[in-house]
Amino acid sequence: MLTDEKKLIERISRSEETAFREVFLYYYPKVRVFLSSLIQNEDDAKDLAQNLFLKLWMIRSSLGKLKSLGAYIYRMCRNSAIDYGRVHRVNVSLSEHIEEPESYPLDEQYFAREKEFQYTKSIERMPEKRRQVFMKSRHEGKSYEEISREMGISKKTVENHINAALKQLRNVSSCIALFL
Repeated sequence: MLTDEKKLIERISRSEETAFREVFLYYYPKVRVFLSSLIQNEDDAKDLAQNLFLKLWMIRSSLGKLKSLGAYIYRMCRNSAIDYGRVHRVNVSLSEHIEEPESYPLDEQYFAREKEFQYTKSIERMPEKRRQVFMKSRHEGKSYEEISREMGISKKTVENHINAALKQLRNVSSCIALFL
């Protein structure tokens, strides 16, 4: 965890390279992992991550007003992945705007919407049978036995599909948590 992020932001905005290096060393591995999970091309994820930090350095003088550098970098990652999707003709769509209670802080609202968006995208990327099993279990509330009978597969196969789906969703959650 970074020590006193607000002071680091101020130091970076004053062009202190040592502060920027500290932020880079802390966030770069997380950014690469997150971008790799979104675009699934390790070389392109590496390039995008490097470009992200180059942009961050170029706009350093305007960073002083940030409340959360992690949230800002996270947004930059997501936007980079979306831009990558446009250029490479990969479908990356934004989630619909969800009205959130104003009693929650803005960054918590953002992360909640982002987590929901990433879960939805992860479910969409699951193999068809795994997605069907998962949806029947978690969204329709069916038991493993009911799913087994309905789909003509063993109860153990249902369990395996659910475990694989949950593992995939935990990976998404872990990537998002890197920035909190």
